[in-house]
Amino acid sequence: MMERGEIHLGQNLLRAIAPTDTRFANHPLEAVELLAASHEPLVLGEGGAIEVARLASYPLLVLDSSFVSRRAFDATCSLAGIEANIVFESRTPHALLAMAEKGHGVAIVPSAVRIDRYPLRIVRVTYQGKALREPLAIFWDRRRPLPSYAAAFCNMLAEYVLEVFPISRPSEPERGSTVRRTVARKRAGAEPR
Repeated sequence: MMERGEIHLGQNLLRAIAPTDTRFANHPLEAVELLAASHEPLVLGEGGAIEVARLASYPLLVLDSSFVSRRAFDATCSLAGIEANIVFESRTPHALLAMAEKGHGVAIVPSAVRIDRYPLRIVRVTYQGKALREPLAIFWDRRRPLPSYAAAFCNMLAEYVLEVFPISRPSEPERGSTVRRTVARKRAGAEPR
């Protein structure tokens, strides 16, 4: 649609357009992380994360290969020397989350997806201790002048995304109950432990 001049801007992962493609300019946004969401507890590493190699033993629910985040996940599995146990693919992250909620596997989804309405355990997916992240960007056709309102929109969206991303964050196990106990003790006049 940008090529045909039907829209001024498009938002996608930065790698959705080849770096050698000079037709499009971009404005970077905050990165999206890859998350694992499961009904069952996962074998975790440090900081609420799971190494991609540990995911090999779980049935995985993943986006189809038209998604950049899926191709990055596949490439990371290859680097880690594992064969992912993919049991279901979808073009809809919420279908994956619904299946994970029913115990059909571990959904691998980007952190830009709202997960809070699903009672799932959420952890970051890492490779060698580093989170799998994909930078987002707003794109436009270099051949067409970007209107001032569109440039202002790019700047405002970048600021907003910086504030709210990631939309879905890893779960904090037991933290909620610890916080509730501490608040209850404070209300009762007791010192927190």
